Amino acid sequence: MSDCDRMIDVEALIDGEAGQEAAAIERHMRACPACRAYRDDIRRNDALLRRAARGDAPAPELEARLFGSPARAERARPVVGRRMLLGGLGVAACAAGLGLMLRPARVPDAPGPLAATDFRMAVLGDFATHIVADRPLDIQGSDTARIVPWVSARVPFVLPGQVTPEGTRLLGGRLCWLIGRRLAAFSFEVDDARIGLYIAGADGLTGLSGEGAGPVASGRDGLQGAFWRDRGLALGLVGPMPASRLLDLAGTLRG
Repeated sequence: MSDCDRMIDVEALIDGEAGQEAAAIERHMRACPACRAYRDDIRRNDALLRRAARGDAPAPELEARLFGSPARAERARPVVGRRMLLGGLGVAACAAGLGLMLRPARVPDAPGPLAATDFRMAVLGDFATHIVADRPLDIQGSDTARIVPWVSARVPFVLPGQVTPEGTRLLGGRLCWLIGRRLAAFSFEVDDARIGLYIAGADGLTGLSGEGAGPVASGRDGLQGAFWRDRGLALGLVGPMPASRLLDLAGTLRG
């Protein structure tokens, strides 16, 4: 079964972000086997994550260490649909650098092997949809010591040590369900433009440079991106600016 270019709309619908487009997306799914199958896959994976999270919520004292006051911890919790699923997965913390280096709890295996998917096109499409729809971030602010631990505790992989490109201002982070897996996405402002950094587990993804090699450039619909593979992760830095600028910024993340 071939993919449909409206699968990103299915994700928005299940995330509760479709707004006035919800009815149109529902009608499309009734006529599109690919989108119905994608919806069903998301629901199966979410059920697995929900079962894993039930008995594994972080202790209150750990939340206090991550977020500060109880009120701040409550504000930092995601409130929309599937974004709550990984919020309860446990993390082990140890002192490192500016604060805590988090190691996410093990999440259950996916229901089947992941099909090879072009990471570049999926990320460029998601970024365009997110910006055009003016969707809110899950957690906002420029404090990496607050934003990064919040995201790290909710994804099934260890984030790289550096997620903020040099010369950019962090705006916040969000969680995505894209290409059959959970992704972390960080938003930045640079050169009067907004750019995004996407991070996912690299298994089954194509369109990336070789492990440890320099980023490769790719574009779509007026957006450009720099994409690379590093230590088992797929990373993509995308935005409305020349690919050469994004490649330079990506270089500051590769220590």
